[in-house]
Amino acid sequence: MSPDQANVEAVLQDPAPPEFMRAVLDALPGPVGYWDRDLRNVLANRAYVDYFGLTPEVIVGMHAREVLGEVLFTMNLPFVTRALAGEPQQFDRTLVDPCGRTRHTQTGYAPHWSDGVVDGFVVQVTDVTDRVNAERDAQYNAQIYRSLVASVPDGFVLLFDSELRFMIAEGGALTAFGFESVEGRTIHEALPPWLAALLEPRYLAALAGETVEWERKVGDRIFSLKAGPVATKTGEVFAGSVVAHDVTVARRAQAVESALHDIATSVARAVPPQLICSQIATNLTIIFDVDTAAVVRFLEPGRGEVVATAGVRPEAVLRDLSFGPDDWSATAQVASTGRAALVSYRTQTEGVVGAMQSEGLVAGAAAPIHHEGALWGAIALSTCVGGQLTDDLLIELTRFAELVQIALGNLQAWSTLTDQAARDALTGLPNRRSLDAHLEREVTAARRSGRPLSLAMMDIDHFKQVNDTFGHPAGDRVLTEIAAILTSVARDSEMIARVGGEEFVWVLPNTSTAAALTVAERARRAVADHDFGPLGQLTVSIGVCSTTDVEDAALLTGADQALYRAKRSGRNTVTGHGDATLDTVRPHRVALSREAG
Repeated sequence: MSPDQANVEAVLQDPAPPEFMRAVLDALPGPVGYWDRDLRNVLANRAYVDYFGLTPEVIVGMHAREVLGEVLFTMNLPFVTRALAGEPQQFDRTLVDPCGRTRHTQTGYAPHWSDGVVDGFVVQVTDVTDRVNAERDAQYNAQIYRSLVASVPDGFVLLFDSELRFMIAEGGALTAFGFESVEGRTIHEALPPWLAALLEPRYLAALAGETVEWERKVGDRIFSLKAGPVATKTGEVFAGSVVAHDVTVARRAQAVESALHDIATSVARAVPPQLICSQIATNLTIIFDVDTAAVVRFLEPGRGEVVATAGVRPEAVLRDLSFGPDDWSATAQVASTGRAALVSYRTQTEGVVGAMQSEGLVAGAAAPIHHEGALWGAIALSTCVGGQLTDDLLIELTRFAELVQIALGNLQAWSTLTDQAARDALTGLPNRRSLDAHLEREVTAARRSGRPLSLAMMDIDHFKQVNDTFGHPAGDRVLTEIAAILTSVARDSEMIARVGGEEFVWVLPNTSTAAALTVAERARRAVADHDFGPLGQLTVSIGVCSTTDVEDAALLTGADQALYRAKRSGRNTVTGHGDATLDTVRPHRVALSREAG
Protein backbone atom coordinates (compact mmCIF):
# COMPACT_ATOMS: atom_id res chain seq x y z
CA MET A 1 0.00 0.00 0.00
CA SER A 2 1.39 3.41 -0.95
CA PRO A 3 1.57 6.30 1.53
CA ASP A 4 -1.29 8.04 -0.28
CA GLN A 5 -3.45 4.90 -0.05
CA ALA A 6 -2.67 4.64 3.67
CA ASN A 7 -3.79 8.24 4.07
CA VAL A 8 -7.05 7.45 2.29
CA GLU A 9 -7.60 4.42 4.53
CA ALA A 10 -7.06 6.63 7.59
CA VAL A 11 -9.57 9.17 6.26
CA LEU A 12 -12.16 6.44 5.63
CA GLN A 13 -11.82 5.25 9.23
CA ASP A 14 -11.82 8.78 10.67
CA PRO A 15 -15.16 9.88 12.18
CA ALA A 16 -14.28 13.51 11.52
CA PRO A 17 -16.76 15.74 9.60
CA PRO A 18 -16.95 15.20 5.80
CA GLU A 19 -15.50 18.68 5.17
CA PHE A 20 -12.32 17.74 7.01
CA MET A 21 -12.10 14.44 5.17
CA ARG A 22 -12.40 16.16 1.80
CA ALA A 23 -9.78 18.74 2.73
CA VAL A 24 -7.31 15.95 3.52
CA LEU A 25 -8.03 14.13 0.28
CA ASP A 26 -7.82 17.31 -1.78
CA ALA A 27 -4.33 17.92 -0.35
CA LEU A 28 -3.06 14.69 -1.88
CA PRO A 29 -1.10 15.31 -5.14
CA GLY A 30 -2.71 12.58 -7.26
CA PRO A 31 -6.28 11.46 -8.04
CA VAL A 32 -7.83 9.48 -5.17
CA GLY A 33 -11.30 7.93 -4.97
CA TYR A 34 -13.33 5.35 -3.11
CA TRP A 35 -15.77 2.94 -4.79
CA ASP A 36 -18.19 0.58 -3.05
CA ARG A 37 -18.95 -3.00 -3.99
CA ASP A 38 -21.58 -1.86 -6.46
CA LEU A 39 -18.91 0.25 -8.17
CA ARG A 40 -20.60 3.45 -7.09
CA ASN A 41 -18.40 6.38 -6.13
CA VAL A 42 -18.47 7.25 -2.46
CA LEU A 43 -15.94 10.09 -2.54
CA ALA A 44 -13.24 11.56 -4.75
CA ASN A 45 -10.65 14.27 -4.23
CA ARG A 46 -10.28 17.40 -6.33
CA ALA A 47 -7.52 15.92 -8.52
CA TYR A 48 -9.76 12.92 -9.34
CA VAL A 49 -12.81 14.91 -10.42
CA ASP A 50 -10.67 17.44 -12.30
CA TYR A 51 -9.05 14.64 -14.26
CA PHE A 52 -12.45 13.41 -15.47
CA GLY A 53 -13.95 16.89 -15.87
CA LEU A 54 -16.57 16.47 -13.16
CA THR A 55 -17.44 18.06 -9.80
CA PRO A 56 -17.43 16.50 -6.31
CA GLU A 57 -21.18 16.81 -6.13
CA VAL A 58 -21.79 15.12 -9.48
CA ILE A 59 -19.38 12.20 -9.17
CA VAL A 60 -20.70 10.85 -5.88
CA GLY A 61 -23.07 7.97 -6.59
CA MET A 62 -22.03 7.63 -10.24
CA HIS A 63 -21.19 4.16 -11.53
CA ALA A 64 -17.61 3.55 -12.55
CA ARG A 65 -18.72 2.84 -16.12
CA GLU A 66 -20.18 6.36 -16.37
CA VAL A 67 -17.05 8.00 -15.03
CA LEU A 68 -14.45 5.98 -16.93
CA GLY A 69 -16.29 5.36 -20.15
CA GLU A 70 -16.99 1.98 -21.65
CA VAL A 71 -13.52 1.34 -23.06
CA LEU A 72 -11.53 2.24 -19.94
CA PHE A 73 -14.03 0.54 -17.65
CA THR A 74 -13.72 -2.70 -19.63
CA MET A 75 -9.91 -2.50 -19.44
CA ASN A 76 -9.95 -1.93 -15.67
CA LEU A 77 -12.72 -4.40 -14.75
CA PRO A 78 -10.36 -7.42 -14.19
CA PHE A 79 -8.36 -5.36 -11.68
CA VAL A 80 -11.59 -4.18 -9.98
CA THR A 81 -12.84 -7.74 -9.64
CA ARG A 82 -9.61 -8.92 -8.02
CA ALA A 83 -9.54 -5.92 -5.68
CA LEU A 84 -13.08 -6.67 -4.49
CA ALA A 85 -11.90 -10.24 -3.90
CA GLY A 86 -9.34 -8.81 -1.46
CA GLU A 87 -6.26 -8.72 -3.74
CA PRO A 88 -4.43 -5.38 -3.99
CA GLN A 89 -3.80 -4.38 -7.60
CA GLN A 90 -1.23 -2.14 -9.32
CA PHE A 91 -0.87 -1.50 -13.02
CA ASP A 92 0.28 1.06 -15.55
CA ARG A 93 -2.14 2.79 -17.87
CA THR A 94 -1.79 5.35 -20.65
CA LEU A 95 -4.72 7.79 -20.82
CA VAL A 96 -5.78 10.89 -22.66
CA ASP A 97 -6.93 13.58 -20.26
CA PRO A 98 -9.85 15.99 -20.94
CA CYS A 99 -7.35 18.45 -22.45
CA GLY A 100 -6.31 15.86 -25.02
CA ARG A 101 -2.88 15.24 -23.48
CA THR A 102 -1.44 11.76 -23.27
CA ARG A 103 -0.71 10.89 -19.69
CA HIS A 104 1.09 7.89 -18.27
CA THR A 105 -0.25 6.66 -14.94
CA GLN A 106 0.44 4.07 -12.32
CA THR A 107 -2.82 2.98 -10.69
CA GLY A 108 -3.34 1.12 -7.42
CA TYR A 109 -6.56 -0.56 -6.16
CA ALA A 110 -6.49 -1.28 -2.40
CA PRO A 111 -9.36 -3.38 -0.96
CA HIS A 112 -11.23 -1.70 1.93
CA TRP A 113 -12.17 -4.15 4.63
CA SER A 114 -14.99 -3.72 7.13
CA ASP A 115 -15.82 -6.44 9.69
CA GLY A 116 -13.81 -8.95 7.65
CA VAL A 117 -15.61 -8.17 4.43
CA VAL A 118 -14.41 -6.14 1.46
CA ASP A 119 -17.02 -3.42 1.04
CA GLY A 120 -15.16 -1.37 -1.54
CA PHE A 121 -11.75 -0.31 -2.75
CA VAL A 122 -9.57 2.77 -2.79
CA VAL A 123 -8.24 4.02 -6.11
CA GLN A 124 -4.99 5.99 -6.12
CA VAL A 125 -3.56 7.22 -9.41
CA THR A 126 0.01 8.51 -9.76
CA ASP A 127 0.91 10.51 -12.85
CA VAL A 128 4.26 9.10 -14.04
CA THR A 129 4.30 10.88 -17.37
CA ASP A 130 7.59 12.68 -16.61
CA ARG A 131 9.24 9.45 -15.54
CA VAL A 132 8.05 7.57 -18.61
CA ASN A 133 9.18 10.39 -20.86
CA ALA A 134 12.58 10.36 -19.14
CA GLU A 135 12.87 6.63 -19.68
CA ARG A 136 11.95 7.08 -23.31
CA ASP A 137 14.55 9.81 -23.59
CA ALA A 138 17.03 7.42 -22.04
CA GLN A 139 16.12 4.74 -24.56
CA TYR A 140 16.36 7.28 -27.36
CA ASN A 141 19.76 8.41 -26.15
CA ALA A 142 20.78 4.78 -25.74
CA GLN A 143 19.95 4.17 -29.38
CA ILE A 144 21.96 7.23 -30.32
CA TYR A 145 24.93 6.02 -28.27
CA ARG A 146 24.72 2.53 -29.70
CA SER A 147 24.72 4.07 -33.17
CA LEU A 148 27.65 6.23 -32.16
CA VAL A 149 29.78 3.14 -31.60
CA ALA A 150 29.82 2.56 -35.36
CA SER A 151 31.51 5.96 -35.81
CA VAL A 152 34.17 5.27 -33.17
CA PRO A 153 36.64 2.88 -34.83
CA ASP A 154 38.66 0.85 -32.35
CA GLY A 155 36.92 2.55 -29.44
CA PHE A 156 33.88 2.03 -27.25
CA VAL A 157 30.88 3.77 -25.70
CA LEU A 158 29.55 3.32 -22.16
CA LEU A 159 26.27 4.59 -20.70
CA PHE A 160 25.70 4.34 -16.94
CA ASP A 161 22.89 5.40 -14.60
CA SER A 162 22.85 7.21 -11.26
CA GLU A 163 23.79 3.98 -9.47
CA LEU A 164 26.89 3.68 -11.70
CA ARG A 165 25.27 0.70 -13.38
CA PHE A 166 26.23 0.13 -17.01
CA MET A 167 23.21 0.51 -19.28
CA ILE A 168 25.25 0.18 -22.48
CA ALA A 169 28.75 -1.10 -23.15
CA GLU A 170 29.62 -1.55 -26.80
CA GLY A 171 32.72 -1.28 -28.95
CA GLY A 172 35.67 -3.23 -30.26
CA ALA A 173 38.09 -2.00 -27.58
CA LEU A 174 36.04 -3.16 -24.59
CA THR A 175 38.05 -6.35 -24.21
CA ALA A 176 41.33 -4.45 -23.95
CA PHE A 177 39.85 -2.37 -21.14
CA GLY A 178 38.35 -5.30 -19.24
CA PHE A 179 34.77 -4.12 -19.90
CA GLU A 180 33.41 -7.35 -21.32
CA SER A 181 29.93 -8.38 -20.12
CA VAL A 182 29.42 -5.36 -17.86
CA GLU A 183 25.93 -4.33 -18.98
CA GLY A 184 23.45 -4.47 -16.10
CA ARG A 185 26.24 -4.41 -13.48
CA THR A 186 27.68 -1.56 -11.44
CA ILE A 187 31.32 -0.57 -11.78
CA HIS A 188 32.03 -2.18 -8.39
CA GLU A 189 30.38 -5.42 -9.49
CA ALA A 190 31.94 -5.57 -12.95
CA LEU A 191 35.45 -4.15 -12.54
CA PRO A 192 38.52 -4.85 -10.40
CA PRO A 193 38.55 -2.75 -7.20
CA TRP A 194 41.51 -0.63 -8.29
CA LEU A 195 39.85 0.25 -11.61
CA ALA A 196 36.47 0.95 -10.04
CA ALA A 197 38.12 3.26 -7.48
CA LEU A 198 39.91 5.08 -10.30
CA LEU A 199 36.77 5.57 -12.39
CA GLU A 200 34.16 6.32 -9.73
CA PRO A 201 35.09 10.01 -9.17
CA ARG A 202 35.05 10.62 -12.92
CA TYR A 203 31.66 8.92 -13.35
CA LEU A 204 30.17 10.84 -10.43
CA ALA A 205 31.48 14.09 -11.91
CA ALA A 206 29.72 13.23 -15.19
CA LEU A 207 26.45 12.62 -13.32
CA ALA A 208 26.93 16.02 -11.68
CA GLY A 209 27.00 17.65 -15.10
CA GLU A 210 30.78 17.92 -15.59
CA THR A 211 32.94 16.72 -18.48
CA VAL A 212 36.11 14.82 -17.58
CA GLU A 213 38.84 13.85 -20.05
CA TRP A 214 41.85 11.57 -19.59
CA GLU A 215 44.08 9.15 -21.46
CA ARG A 216 44.93 5.55 -20.74
CA LYS A 217 47.56 3.29 -22.26
CA VAL A 218 46.59 -0.36 -22.83
CA GLY A 219 49.33 -2.53 -24.31
CA ASP A 220 50.77 -0.62 -27.25
CA ARG A 221 47.59 1.43 -27.76
CA ILE A 222 46.68 4.84 -26.36
CA PHE A 223 43.04 5.77 -25.76
CA SER A 224 41.49 9.16 -25.18
CA LEU A 225 38.43 8.98 -22.92
CA LYS A 226 35.73 11.54 -22.17
CA ALA A 227 33.06 11.16 -19.50
CA GLY A 228 30.09 13.51 -19.56
CA PRO A 229 26.41 13.94 -18.60
CA VAL A 230 23.42 12.61 -20.54
CA ALA A 231 20.31 14.78 -20.07
CA THR A 232 16.64 14.78 -21.00
CA LYS A 233 15.23 17.35 -23.40
CA THR A 234 14.48 19.54 -20.39
CA GLY A 235 18.11 19.42 -19.28
CA GLU A 236 17.76 16.95 -16.41
CA VAL A 237 20.80 14.68 -16.10
CA PHE A 238 19.65 11.09 -15.83
CA ALA A 239 22.81 9.19 -16.87
CA GLY A 240 26.47 9.51 -17.75
CA SER A 241 28.48 8.42 -20.74
CA VAL A 242 32.06 7.51 -21.58
CA VAL A 243 33.33 7.66 -25.15
CA ALA A 244 36.78 6.23 -25.91
CA HIS A 245 38.84 6.82 -29.06
CA ASP A 246 42.02 5.04 -30.09
CA VAL A 247 44.52 7.90 -30.52
CA THR A 248 47.62 5.73 -30.89
CA VAL A 249 48.30 6.81 -34.47
CA ALA A 250 47.73 10.47 -33.64
CA ARG A 251 50.02 10.37 -30.61
CA ARG A 252 52.71 8.58 -32.59
CA ALA A 253 52.37 11.16 -35.34
CA GLN A 254 52.94 13.89 -32.74
CA ALA A 255 55.94 12.01 -31.35
CA VAL A 256 57.34 11.51 -34.86
CA GLU A 257 56.94 15.21 -35.64
CA SER A 258 58.70 16.15 -32.42
CA ALA A 259 61.50 13.63 -33.08
CA LEU A 260 62.05 14.86 -36.64
CA HIS A 261 62.18 18.44 -35.42
CA ASP A 262 64.85 17.50 -32.88
CA ILE A 263 66.84 15.58 -35.51
CA ALA A 264 66.63 18.45 -38.01
CA THR A 265 67.79 20.84 -35.28
CA SER A 266 70.75 18.60 -34.49
CA VAL A 267 71.68 18.43 -38.18
CA ALA A 268 71.51 22.21 -38.47
CA ARG A 269 73.77 22.56 -35.43
CA ALA A 270 76.31 20.14 -36.94
CA VAL A 271 75.91 17.63 -34.12
CA PRO A 272 78.19 14.62 -34.79
CA PRO A 273 76.43 11.91 -36.81
CA GLN A 274 77.04 9.35 -34.07
CA LEU A 275 75.04 11.45 -31.62
CA ILE A 276 72.29 11.96 -34.18
CA CYS A 277 72.01 8.20 -34.61
CA SER A 278 71.81 7.79 -30.82
CA GLN A 279 69.06 10.39 -30.85
CA ILE A 280 67.19 8.42 -33.53
CA ALA A 281 67.47 5.18 -31.52
CA THR A 282 66.19 6.87 -28.36
CA ASN A 283 63.25 8.37 -30.23
CA LEU A 284 62.38 4.96 -31.62
CA THR A 285 62.01 3.49 -28.13
CA ILE A 286 59.78 6.41 -27.10
CA ILE A 287 57.59 6.56 -30.21
CA PHE A 288 56.94 2.83 -30.44
CA ASP A 289 57.26 2.06 -26.72
CA VAL A 290 59.65 -0.86 -27.24
CA ASP A 291 62.42 -2.32 -25.11
CA THR A 292 65.31 -1.73 -27.49
CA ALA A 293 66.06 0.09 -30.73
CA ALA A 294 69.11 0.45 -32.96
CA VAL A 295 70.49 2.14 -36.04
CA VAL A 296 72.45 -0.37 -38.11
CA ARG A 297 74.68 0.27 -41.11
CA PHE A 298 75.24 -2.46 -43.70
CA LEU A 299 78.93 -2.66 -44.54
CA GLU A 300 78.87 -5.42 -47.14
CA PRO A 301 76.79 -8.50 -47.96
CA GLY A 302 76.33 -10.49 -44.78
CA ARG A 303 77.86 -7.86 -42.51
CA GLY A 304 76.57 -4.89 -40.58
CA GLU A 305 77.56 -2.53 -37.82
CA VAL A 306 75.46 -1.25 -34.93
CA VAL A 307 75.93 2.51 -35.09
CA ALA A 308 73.74 3.37 -32.08
CA THR A 309 71.40 1.68 -29.62
CA ALA A 310 68.86 2.72 -26.98
CA GLY A 311 67.07 0.80 -24.25
CA VAL A 312 68.10 -2.79 -23.58
CA ARG A 313 71.22 -3.88 -25.46
CA PRO A 314 71.92 -7.59 -25.13
CA GLU A 315 75.52 -8.03 -24.10
CA ALA A 316 75.93 -10.90 -26.56
CA VAL A 317 75.03 -8.66 -29.52
CA LEU A 318 78.29 -7.30 -30.86
CA ARG A 319 78.56 -4.00 -32.66
CA ASP A 320 79.91 -5.93 -35.60
CA LEU A 321 77.12 -8.09 -37.01
CA SER A 322 77.34 -11.11 -39.26
CA PHE A 323 74.13 -12.20 -40.94
CA GLY A 324 74.38 -15.93 -41.46
CA PRO A 325 71.91 -18.06 -43.42
CA ASP A 326 70.14 -19.04 -40.19
CA ASP A 327 69.81 -15.49 -38.88
CA TRP A 328 66.10 -14.71 -38.57
CA SER A 329 66.44 -11.25 -37.07
CA ALA A 330 64.43 -8.45 -38.67
CA THR A 331 67.65 -6.56 -39.46
CA ALA A 332 69.05 -9.56 -41.34
CA GLN A 333 65.84 -9.77 -43.37
CA VAL A 334 66.15 -6.10 -44.35
CA ALA A 335 69.81 -6.63 -45.30
CA SER A 336 68.79 -9.59 -47.47
CA THR A 337 65.66 -8.20 -49.14
CA GLY A 338 65.87 -4.42 -48.80
CA ARG A 339 62.31 -4.42 -47.46
CA ALA A 340 60.83 -3.83 -44.01
CA ALA A 341 60.47 -6.96 -41.91
CA LEU A 342 58.52 -8.12 -38.87
CA VAL A 343 59.60 -11.34 -37.15
CA SER A 344 58.85 -13.45 -34.10
CA TYR A 345 62.15 -14.84 -32.91
CA ARG A 346 62.64 -18.54 -33.51
CA THR A 347 64.13 -20.61 -30.74
CA GLN A 348 67.90 -20.60 -31.18
CA THR A 349 70.88 -20.06 -28.93
CA GLU A 350 73.38 -18.46 -31.30
CA GLY A 351 73.59 -15.33 -33.41
CA VAL A 352 71.63 -12.11 -33.05
CA VAL A 353 68.33 -13.87 -32.39
CA GLY A 354 69.85 -16.04 -29.69
CA ALA A 355 71.27 -12.95 -27.98
CA MET A 356 67.89 -11.23 -28.19
CA GLN A 357 66.08 -14.19 -26.70
CA SER A 358 68.57 -14.34 -23.85
CA GLU A 359 67.28 -10.90 -22.79
CA GLY A 360 63.62 -11.98 -22.98
CA LEU A 361 62.98 -10.26 -26.33
CA VAL A 362 60.41 -12.13 -28.40
CA ALA A 363 59.94 -10.16 -31.62
CA GLY A 364 61.59 -7.55 -33.80
CA ALA A 365 60.83 -5.16 -36.62
CA ALA A 366 63.15 -3.27 -38.96
CA ALA A 367 62.81 -0.82 -41.83
CA PRO A 368 65.40 0.09 -44.48
CA ILE A 369 67.36 3.33 -44.67
CA HIS A 370 68.46 4.36 -48.17
CA HIS A 371 71.04 6.83 -49.36
CA GLU A 372 71.30 7.96 -52.98
CA GLY A 373 69.11 5.07 -54.06
CA ALA A 374 71.20 2.40 -52.34
CA LEU A 375 70.45 0.43 -49.18
CA TRP A 376 72.49 2.09 -46.43
CA GLY A 377 71.21 0.33 -43.32
CA ALA A 378 68.16 -0.07 -41.12
CA ILE A 379 66.39 1.12 -38.02
CA ALA A 380 65.31 -1.78 -35.82
CA LEU A 381 63.06 -2.45 -32.83
CA SER A 382 62.70 -5.36 -30.41
CA THR A 383 60.18 -6.04 -27.66
CA CYS A 384 59.59 -8.40 -24.77
CA VAL A 385 55.81 -8.19 -25.22
CA GLY A 386 54.21 -10.73 -27.52
CA GLY A 387 51.81 -9.24 -30.06
CA GLN A 388 53.05 -5.68 -29.57
CA LEU A 389 54.70 -5.42 -32.99
CA THR A 390 51.99 -5.47 -35.66
CA ASP A 391 51.74 -4.93 -39.40
CA ASP A 392 50.32 -1.45 -38.75
CA LEU A 393 53.31 -0.63 -36.57
CA LEU A 394 55.67 -1.84 -39.31
CA ILE A 395 54.00 0.58 -41.74
CA GLU A 396 54.55 3.43 -39.27
CA LEU A 397 58.17 2.36 -38.72
CA THR A 398 58.77 2.37 -42.49
CA ARG A 399 57.33 5.88 -42.79
CA PHE A 400 59.50 7.05 -39.93
CA ALA A 401 62.57 5.62 -41.69
CA GLU A 402 61.66 7.53 -44.85
CA LEU A 403 61.20 10.75 -42.90
CA VAL A 404 64.52 10.25 -41.13
CA GLN A 405 66.20 9.96 -44.54
CA ILE A 406 64.74 13.33 -45.50
CA ALA A 407 65.63 14.95 -42.19
CA LEU A 408 69.23 13.78 -42.51
CA GLY A 409 69.51 14.93 -46.10
CA ASN A 410 71.53 17.94 -44.98
CA LEU A 411 74.35 15.77 -43.69
CA GLN A 412 77.37 15.88 -45.94
CA ALA A 413 76.92 12.22 -46.89
CA TRP A 414 75.09 9.32 -45.32
CA SER A 415 77.72 7.00 -46.68
CA THR A 416 80.36 8.60 -44.46
CA LEU A 417 78.28 8.74 -41.30
CA THR A 418 79.77 5.74 -39.56
CA ASP A 419 83.23 6.60 -40.88
CA GLN A 420 83.01 10.05 -39.28
CA ALA A 421 81.79 8.61 -36.04
CA ALA A 422 84.53 5.97 -35.95
CA ARG A 423 87.53 8.15 -36.76
CA ASP A 424 89.74 10.40 -34.73
CA ALA A 425 88.93 13.99 -35.67
CA LEU A 426 92.57 15.18 -35.49
CA THR A 427 94.52 12.47 -37.30
CA GLY A 428 91.77 10.88 -39.40
CA LEU A 429 92.82 7.46 -38.09
CA PRO A 430 90.22 4.99 -36.77
CA ASN A 431 89.41 5.55 -33.11
CA ARG A 432 89.16 3.07 -30.23
CA ARG A 433 85.55 2.15 -31.05
CA SER A 434 86.48 1.33 -34.64
CA LEU A 435 89.56 -0.57 -33.46
CA ASP A 436 87.50 -2.78 -31.15
CA ALA A 437 85.10 -3.74 -33.93
CA HIS A 438 87.94 -4.35 -36.42
CA LEU A 439 89.98 -6.36 -33.94
CA GLU A 440 86.98 -8.53 -33.13
CA ARG A 441 86.63 -9.43 -36.81
CA GLU A 442 90.34 -10.12 -37.21
CA VAL A 443 90.45 -12.34 -34.12
CA THR A 444 87.53 -14.36 -35.49
CA ALA A 445 89.24 -14.68 -38.87
CA ALA A 446 92.55 -15.71 -37.30
CA ARG A 447 90.82 -18.30 -35.16
CA ARG A 448 89.10 -19.81 -38.19
CA SER A 449 92.16 -19.81 -40.43
CA GLY A 450 94.71 -20.79 -37.78
CA ARG A 451 97.00 -17.99 -38.95
CA PRO A 452 98.72 -15.64 -36.48
CA LEU A 453 97.48 -12.15 -35.65
CA SER A 454 99.76 -9.53 -34.13
CA LEU A 455 99.34 -6.12 -32.51
CA ALA A 456 101.88 -3.35 -32.22
CA MET A 457 101.10 -0.72 -29.57
CA MET A 458 103.17 2.45 -29.71
CA ASP A 459 103.56 5.59 -27.63
CA ILE A 460 105.32 8.88 -28.45
CA ASP A 461 108.24 9.33 -26.08
CA HIS A 462 108.20 12.46 -23.87
CA PHE A 463 105.13 13.82 -25.69
CA LYS A 464 104.09 15.85 -22.64
CA GLN A 465 107.27 17.89 -22.98
CA VAL A 466 106.28 18.80 -26.53
CA ASN A 467 102.95 20.23 -25.34
CA ASP A 468 104.51 21.95 -22.33
CA THR A 469 107.36 23.49 -24.32
CA PHE A 470 105.83 24.28 -27.70
CA GLY A 471 102.10 24.29 -26.91
CA HIS A 472 99.21 22.05 -27.87
CA PRO A 473 99.03 23.20 -31.53
CA ALA A 474 102.56 21.90 -31.97
CA GLY A 475 101.58 18.68 -30.23
CA ASP A 476 98.63 18.29 -32.63
CA ARG A 477 100.98 18.71 -35.60
CA VAL A 478 103.24 15.99 -34.19
CA LEU A 479 100.31 13.60 -33.83
CA THR A 480 99.19 14.31 -37.39
CA GLU A 481 102.67 13.79 -38.85
CA ILE A 482 103.31 10.56 -36.93
CA ALA A 483 99.91 9.26 -38.03
CA ALA A 484 100.98 9.92 -41.63
CA ILE A 485 104.33 8.16 -41.09
CA LEU A 486 102.69 5.07 -39.62
CA THR A 487 100.13 4.97 -42.41
CA SER A 488 102.93 5.10 -44.99
CA VAL A 489 104.65 2.01 -43.60
CA ALA A 490 101.45 -0.05 -43.12
CA ARG A 491 99.78 -2.18 -45.75
CA ASP A 492 96.21 -1.66 -46.96
CA SER A 493 95.02 -4.76 -45.11
CA GLU A 494 96.36 -3.42 -41.82
CA MET A 495 94.76 -0.88 -39.48
CA ILE A 496 96.45 1.83 -37.48
CA ALA A 497 94.22 3.46 -34.87
CA ARG A 498 94.70 6.27 -32.41
CA VAL A 499 93.47 4.99 -29.06
CA GLY A 500 94.68 7.63 -26.62
CA GLY A 501 96.40 10.99 -26.38
CA GLU A 502 99.69 9.82 -27.90
CA GLU A 503 99.04 6.09 -28.26
CA PHE A 504 98.50 4.17 -31.48
CA VAL A 505 97.67 0.52 -32.21
CA TRP A 506 98.67 -1.30 -35.37
CA VAL A 507 96.69 -4.43 -36.26
CA LEU A 508 98.78 -6.90 -38.27
CA PRO A 509 96.75 -9.85 -39.64
CA ASN A 510 98.52 -13.03 -40.75
CA THR A 511 101.71 -11.80 -39.06
CA SER A 512 103.90 -13.68 -36.57
CA THR A 513 105.75 -12.14 -33.64
CA ALA A 514 109.01 -12.04 -35.56
CA ALA A 515 107.49 -10.35 -38.60
CA ALA A 516 105.60 -7.88 -36.38
CA LEU A 517 108.84 -6.93 -34.61
CA THR A 518 110.48 -6.29 -37.98
CA VAL A 519 107.76 -3.96 -39.31
CA ALA A 520 107.50 -2.25 -35.92
CA GLU A 521 111.21 -1.53 -36.07
CA ARG A 522 110.75 -0.07 -39.54
CA ALA A 523 108.10 2.28 -38.16
CA ARG A 524 110.31 3.24 -35.19
CA ARG A 525 113.16 4.21 -37.52
CA ALA A 526 110.82 6.15 -39.81
CA VAL A 527 109.69 8.31 -36.89
CA ALA A 528 113.21 8.75 -35.55
CA ASP A 529 114.48 9.82 -39.00
CA HIS A 530 111.67 12.31 -39.60
CA ASP A 531 112.40 16.05 -39.47
CA PHE A 532 110.01 17.67 -36.97
CA GLY A 533 111.53 21.12 -37.54
CA PRO A 534 112.09 23.23 -34.39
CA LEU A 535 110.87 20.35 -32.21
CA GLY A 536 113.99 18.36 -32.97
CA GLN A 537 114.06 14.57 -33.01
CA LEU A 538 111.09 12.59 -31.69
CA THR A 539 110.92 8.86 -31.03
CA VAL A 540 108.36 6.19 -30.27
CA SER A 541 108.38 3.08 -28.08
CA ILE A 542 106.60 -0.02 -29.43
CA GLY A 543 105.31 -3.21 -27.80
CA VAL A 544 104.37 -6.24 -29.91
CA CYS A 545 102.21 -9.25 -29.12
CA SER A 546 100.89 -12.12 -31.26
CA THR A 547 98.25 -14.82 -30.92
CA THR A 548 101.17 -17.24 -31.02
CA ASP A 549 102.22 -15.76 -27.67
CA VAL A 550 98.90 -15.26 -25.81
CA GLU A 551 95.22 -16.10 -26.00
CA ASP A 552 93.19 -14.07 -28.48
CA ALA A 553 91.45 -12.04 -25.78
CA ALA A 554 94.79 -11.01 -24.24
CA LEU A 555 96.32 -9.44 -27.36
CA LEU A 556 95.82 -5.83 -26.30
CA THR A 557 96.95 -6.55 -22.76
CA GLY A 558 100.04 -8.37 -24.02
CA ALA A 559 100.96 -5.54 -26.38
CA ASP A 560 100.42 -2.99 -23.63
CA GLN A 561 102.69 -4.93 -21.27
CA ALA A 562 105.37 -5.14 -23.98
CA LEU A 563 105.07 -1.37 -24.54
CA TYR A 564 105.52 -0.76 -20.83
CA ARG A 565 108.77 -2.77 -20.86
CA ALA A 566 109.98 -0.82 -23.92
CA LYS A 567 109.39 2.48 -22.11
CA ARG A 568 111.04 1.18 -18.96
CA SER A 569 114.09 -0.06 -20.86
CA GLY A 570 114.94 3.43 -22.13
CA ARG A 571 112.36 4.23 -24.81
CA ASN A 572 112.90 4.47 -28.57
CA THR A 573 112.84 0.70 -28.80
CA VAL A 574 110.70 -2.23 -29.90
CA THR A 575 109.91 -5.01 -27.42
CA GLY A 576 107.85 -8.13 -27.89
CA HIS A 577 105.74 -10.06 -25.45
CA GLY A 578 107.86 -12.03 -23.00
CA ASP A 579 110.81 -9.64 -23.57
CA ALA A 580 111.24 -10.84 -27.15
CA THR A 581 113.27 -8.40 -29.27
CA LEU A 582 114.23 -8.22 -32.89
CA ASP A 583 117.63 -9.65 -32.00
CA THR A 584 116.17 -12.67 -30.28
CA VAL A 585 114.04 -13.62 -33.26
CA ARG A 586 116.30 -12.49 -36.12
CA PRO A 587 117.89 -15.96 -36.64
CA HIS A 588 114.50 -17.37 -37.52
CA ARG A 589 114.52 -15.99 -41.03
CA VAL A 590 111.45 -17.91 -42.05
CA ALA A 591 109.38 -15.88 -39.60
CA LEU A 592 110.42 -12.52 -41.03
CA SER A 593 108.39 -12.65 -44.21
CA ARG A 594 104.67 -11.85 -43.88
CA GLU A 595 102.33 -13.81 -46.08
CA ALA A 596 100.12 -11.89 -48.42
CA GLY A 597 96.73 -11.53 -46.84
